[in-house]
Amino acid sequence: MKGGSSLIFLIIVVIVFYFLMIVPQRRQQKKRAEMMKQIGPGARVMTASGLYAEVVETRGDIVVAQIAEGVNVEMDQRAVVRVIEEGPAQYNDEVDELPEADDNVVSGVSETVDQVDDELTSSDAERQFDEHHKQHGES
Repeated sequence: MKGGSSLIFLIIVVIVFYFLMIVPQRRQQKKRAEMMKQIGPGARVMTASGLYAEVVETRGDIVVAQIAEGVNVEMDQRAVVRVIEEGPAQYNDEVDELPEADDNVVSGVSETVDQVDDELTSSDAERQFDEHHKQHGES
């Protein structure tokens, strides 16, 4: 019966391999084929190199896409990684008005830089420097 259990184990391994490797691969191929059907004139696509383009025409495995006004490129259809459903991003050059800022005030700080500078004189700085060196044993 030892040979029978080995055969059952081998069959189980093959079945697990099938469901872990083959089924997801077929699902991905089906999804890719459906995406390729969407590629036609006017479709917005993203290429493997990250370029966004609009498809002008398809000729078999070749896709002609416009990446800028008057700039068409030919590429293999495998270079298209996805079809963009939404339209191009709209550019908005309007800027919200910002309140005038006081150069000496930082948000959340009650003192200005000038006030701190006035409080800390050069003699105070020298004294702090000397105390620091004495505490750390530096000459």
